[in-house]
Amino acid sequence: MFKLLPSLAAALAVASMLAVAAHANEPGIPRSERLFGRLDANADGRLAIDEMRPKAERRFLRLDTDDDGKVTTVEIETWLKKMQDRRRDRILERMDFDKDGAVNKEEVDTYLDQLFATADGDHDGGVTLAEAQAYHAAKAKRTSLKDAKGKQEQP
Repeated sequence: MFKLLPSLAAALAVASMLAVAAHANEPGIPRSERLFGRLDANADGRLAIDEMRPKAERRFLRLDTDDDGKVTTVEIETWLKKMQDRRRDRILERMDFDKDGAVNKEEVDTYLDQLFATADGDHDGGVTLAEAQAYHAAKAKRTSLKDAKGKQEQP
């Protein structure tokens, strides 16, 4: 039973991440201050539907691969499969240290050790909420810089 716990935890983590990915293109009211700020075009602290509509439509309609003005079940499933494959590859890239196509308990422990070492800003052996927020902010900044660099390199 205890040998199944890491596998079950990993499966639940992947399932929850896929649920988040499934909502990534779906229009909705923003949860984070960062996303709210990006959508609030006139920076008045209020999100008007006219500020949100163009970005939400553009983001969702990116799934319309045949450009017929509709997003079909097949297009959504294709996108979800792509997101699932990308997430699987990212998990294996980060955690499968011996590159055997599987993640064992030792690799999870190594990954957690590295994660905590990175997030523990004062190196006291624990991660405070402030350190966790700083870790995520730095990670978001690295991701946005990487995304911006990728867009500049495209023809």
